[in-house]
Amino acid sequence: MNRITQRANMYSPQELLLAELDLREQQGFDHRLLAELRTAVSQAPLSPTEAEPFWQQIVNLPRVPNWLYDEPDDLGAIQQSCDSVKLAGVDETAVPNKIHGGLLGRFAGMMLGKPLEGTWPAAQIWRYLELADAYPLRDYVPLREPFPDGFPLPVWSRWHDTTRGNIRRVVQDDDVEYTLAALLILQKHGFDFTSADVGQFWLDHFAYGRVFTAERVVYKHLVNGVAAETAADLHNPYREWIGAQIRADVYGYICPGQPRRAAALAYKDAVLSHRGNGIYGAMWVAAMVAAAFVLDEPEAIIRAGLAEIPPRSRLHEAVEKVIGWVKREKSWEDAFRQIKQFCRRRYNADVGENWIHTIPNACLVTLGLLYGGDDFSAGVGTAVACGWDTDCNGATVGSILGVMLDADNIPPHWTAPLNNEIESYIPGENGRAISDLAQQIAQLAHFKE
Repeated sequence: MNRITQRANMYSPQELLLAELDLREQQGFDHRLLAELRTAVSQAPLSPTEAEPFWQQIVNLPRVPNWLYDEPDDLGAIQQSCDSVKLAGVDETAVPNKIHGGLLGRFAGMMLGKPLEGTWPAAQIWRYLELADAYPLRDYVPLREPFPDGFPLPVWSRWHDTTRGNIRRVVQDDDVEYTLAALLILQKHGFDFTSADVGQFWLDHFAYGRVFTAERVVYKHLVNGVAAETAADLHNPYREWIGAQIRADVYGYICPGQPRRAAALAYKDAVLSHRGNGIYGAMWVAAMVAAAFVLDEPEAIIRAGLAEIPPRSRLHEAVEKVIGWVKREKSWEDAFRQIKQFCRRRYNADVGENWIHTIPNACLVTLGLLYGGDDFSAGVGTAVACGWDTDCNGATVGSILGVMLDADNIPPHWTAPLNNEIESYIPGENGRAISDLAQQIAQLAHFKE
């Protein structure tokens, strides 16, 4: 089955149920009961009506005793569990250039990861890069011609346009669209926007086929009249996947030096479509972006982000593990092998579409930031070379390092090919200048909580 067919099947009643059973196992529910349900669900294709009794059974499943984690969905409960980091004041004159750096870094990192998104496992990525004399990865992915034997051809139609020497602008991508969406929502509604405002923006500006996983499930619910406050809870097995995390950066850009405020804004966006660690990923990223305006050391930035998510969450635990592995292992490749083993065991990260889950990709973001340090190329290159959701991880690492370093300190071989221009299918937004977006975001920035 090719990846396009596989993605289309993700939204069938049967596949949604199977994905929900996988999620429940990750969340500590009884694996024996889940296995019984998995066998029953797998027997034959199901209609929505036939699937409904299975959903009711899943809702009533017991969690195993002594579950180690505490993962609330309510913002108040999340904040009560956290001990935010208080940061020094921000240099307001530096903020516009840092926002510009964040956007340039985000779009460059996305373009780096785009040709490898969901394409090959890490070992095959490394082999391709070695054959192309591009390992370690410190520039855009080269297009090796003729294409080497043993590598499945990428199915994405714009693969060529995201390879080294062939980039003319930032291609259309959901990492771009959600950045634009956050800006436009804030311009219309201000800091008091609601989750319903986010949902209405999607319906007004996004095509159903252009949103994926949790966002597509929720989009359908919104069309059918489900309230924004509850849409994420209904038949949504992708609620801990990465979608909300890639929508979070702008909330950090407009809250320089204020990680708690940035995380709270990201929460309002994320809770439309996500729950649990899906929400925490967005809050963590927004807080890191906000902290990068003040802090200049990646581990401190990562920990400022962790201070805004529940300390007994699986995301918090995973990021802490990566910090430990990076300190103990001799190379980023060795640290990645620890990540790969952990994520294969917990999240089946190399199976099917499970490479889109929040936690495995957050591990790679952490790895990229820690091994990158103040080297932008090493940061995005490390994160992307490890595979999984490469464009999202490159974008997140690039955004954080771009803010930390500012626009003037991102190497020009990353920024020049972008030609200061993005593609978008949002009406009126195609061809926008990155510098113009940075200026508009800077006008929204608040410096006091």
